[in-house]
Amino acid sequence: MEYVPCLITPGPLLFSLHNTELVKPEGANFPLPARLFLRTAPGQPTLIVALCGTTGQLFPTTTYDHGPFQVVGGQRYATRQELGAYFQSQHTGMRPAQGAATLLAVDGSTREVRPDKGRKSFGLAQLRAALAADYIDVHCPQHGPYEGYIFVFDDEGKNRRLPINPLATAAWYETYPLEHYSPVDVVAGPVLLMKSDMLR
Repeated sequence: MEYVPCLITPGPLLFSLHNTELVKPEGANFPLPARLFLRTAPGQPTLIVALCGTTGQLFPTTTYDHGPFQVVGGQRYATRQELGAYFQSQHTGMRPAQGAATLLAVDGSTREVRPDKGRKSFGLAQLRAALAADYIDVHCPQHGPYEGYIFVFDDEGKNRRLPINPLATAAWYETYPLEHYSPVDVVAGPVLLMKSDMLR
């Protein structure tokens, strides 16, 4: 019998809204629930969706449509479309330059990180410092758009209740689409994205 690989076509991107607040007129911002995501797809409207952690199904909701939205520690966006455009632009530029890593922050921002002077790869101490983590974990996708890259993150990020990382979680669902993989998972805290040969 001939082996036929399973081809997964690129789907919409899902950016976690865990670290985003709905700005109230009286100034008391309202944190959005952890299972809310911003769904963006070319040629389609940006939607706020609720993710069922058991089934992986997405349910559009209009409950939170009336912005503005404030990314904690970041900018304010008047509409979900503006917030989606921000996350989309950050996602487009998150792959690291040659010889570097990209720090994916929980506010959706990115920053280039290079190995300490005189090194061609990252050491454990530098990774722990960049992530403000005592213990780190490494995930190496074996397929999909991030094959050949690694994600380095705080191994205790979820236990420490760090915010869900919107860019890293979007990359996770690009690699492991909800309709093909379970259980549902998210990435918490800052994440370093780099080529696998940058960690020795």
